[in-house]
Amino acid sequence: MLRRMDGIIALSAHRLVPRVGLPPLSAQFARRAIPCRRQRSVHVSPLCLVGSHREGHCMTFGISRKLTLLTGVAVALSILAMSLQLSSLHHLLWKDRKELIATQVESTVSILTHFAAQAQSGAMTLDEAQHRAKEAARAIRYGDDDYVFIYDPQGLRVMHPDTEREGTNAWEATDANGKLHIREMIVTAREGGGFTEYFVARLSGGDPLPKLSYSTLFAPWGWTVGAGLYVDDITADFMAEMRRSGLWSGLLLLALIACAIPLSRSISKPIKALTAMMGRLAQGQTDDTVPGAARRDEIGAMARAVETFRAATIDRDRLARDADAVNARQAEMVEQTNLRAAQLQHFVGAISTGFDRLSRGDLTVRITDPVAHEFDAVKDQFNTSLGQLDEALGLVVDGVAVIRGGLAEISAAAHDLAHRTEQQAANLEETVAALNEVSRGVDQAAEGVSTAQTSAETAQRNAQGGGEIVQKAVGAVGEIEESTRQIGTIITVIDEIAFQTNLLALNAGIEAARAGEAGRGFAVVAHEVRALAHKTAEAAHQIKDLIGASTVHVREGAGLVRSSGASLVTIVEEVSAVRTIITMIASSAREQSQSLRALSAGADQMDKVTQQNAAMVEETTAAARALEEQTDQLASKARQFRTTPQQALRPAAVEPRRAAGW
Repeated sequence: MLRRMDGIIALSAHRLVPRVGLPPLSAQFARRAIPCRRQRSVHVSPLCLVGSHREGHCMTFGISRKLTLLTGVAVALSILAMSLQLSSLHHLLWKDRKELIATQVESTVSILTHFAAQAQSGAMTLDEAQHRAKEAARAIRYGDDDYVFIYDPQGLRVMHPDTEREGTNAWEATDANGKLHIREMIVTAREGGGFTEYFVARLSGGDPLPKLSYSTLFAPWGWTVGAGLYVDDITADFMAEMRRSGLWSGLLLLALIACAIPLSRSISKPIKALTAMMGRLAQGQTDDTVPGAARRDEIGAMARAVETFRAATIDRDRLARDADAVNARQAEMVEQTNLRAAQLQHFVGAISTGFDRLSRGDLTVRITDPVAHEFDAVKDQFNTSLGQLDEALGLVVDGVAVIRGGLAEISAAAHDLAHRTEQQAANLEETVAALNEVSRGVDQAAEGVSTAQTSAETAQRNAQGGGEIVQKAVGAVGEIEESTRQIGTIITVIDEIAFQTNLLALNAGIEAARAGEAGRGFAVVAHEVRALAHKTAEAAHQIKDLIGASTVHVREGAGLVRSSGASLVTIVEEVSAVRTIITMIASSAREQSQSLRALSAGADQMDKVTQQNAAMVEETTAAARALEEQTDQLASKARQFRTTPQQALRPAAVEPRRAAGW
């Protein structure tokens, strides 16, 4: 447990170091000469090991110096960051100015390109185009009234905001430092364009100031186009920003120093107190309370770990005192244990002897030697168990003899029962065969009756169909008779029409004769009409006679058809009666067939049951024989045991056998 507490303290110190930049706590203990040894009061070797491991990797500065170093590093990093920021700002200012100048020059070149295109297309002359281009470039202004200028390859000022300078040669012009800045701008433009730095005064006058110009070549006309900006304000802005940054850096340094001093004290004092406390714990002094245990930071965690270490040391001292008392009690218990071991050995020897005789089949063995009172219960249970086993096995031996006699009688009775069951099964099998034959005959008769019933039903349906046909024939004959009567009426009307026609023809002939020669043709027609009327009357009389004869024959046929219909109705009734009788016979035959099937099934079931009984009797006989053999084996095994005579129990075991009639 103490080693575990040492590891906790070392781990806490190890975790604290990377957060606050302090040397390991164990290293401070090592510098204060805390010994790495095993003592009765305290053991601090893990701390010493951690201290020795970290000593070669940590600086030997104090906490205050380390915080000062940390503050200095922070200040140096802040100054470095400020320098990088200022450098970036300076570069950005110059970049913005260069982009502004280059943009103005590119715009001017675009204007010149436009006018050059106009001149090339013939829209204007070259001189007019160049003149208008110079005027357009002259109007360009940017920045603090800065301007664009144009030179030819020989350094002649083609365009300049100061018209007095325009047309003058500036090839040999120099700045305040003697630099041929115009020549350099022309050369730079020929080489593809670029920037030129020089010192000149403003147009309004004054001291020379640094200026940055950009120049490029306008190839169609061979002009060098340039523009510039004074950059003295960049230096001023940069210096102002540097002063502001220096002020903020100083304030930051003061703030860091103001924070580092109390922070160093708040860390170093509690750690020094914990160091002193650990030194006292290493010397075995556990009465003092660990300072700072109530804090909620890492130092508080370290203080609580040291407090745990102190409590563990106190507990270990207390456990050491308790161990002496426990050793004394253990010595007394060893003596008592040895005595009990001797008693147990004696008891085990007696038990072993008893089990040895029991393994040889001697059930009369008993433990008679005195034993310790703790083992009296086991001794009594052993003797009682063997006594009960001796008595039970004696009863088993006597019962086996009785069972053997009973099994012999059961086997003989089962054999007789099996023989009688086999005979009964054979008789039932013959009965089932006879019932099956009768059932098949009844089934055939039922099938014949069913066929006759079907034929009777067919005959009845045919007779009924014939009766319906006869009824229809009677109706048809009646209709024919009615049609004949109507035809006779029509013939009578035709006869009367022929008679009237004859009279009309006669009157017409008389009138034609009176007319003389004029009516001769009409008289011929009247004669022909009379002849036709006469033939019509004769034909009508013949048809009437034939219809009368047909009517007589139709009436006779209708009577015969009605007689046939009555005969068919009688036949249908007789066939229906026969069908009813056949149906009753078929129903009785089916019932008899079903009864015979049930009887046959019952007999078949009895045959199966009898067969099963015979099989069960055989199985019972076989089981009785097997049980008899097992009984013989059991008796053979039982004779291997030595038991107490059971003379008083044998008559009682034989009585149930005599009472059962064996």
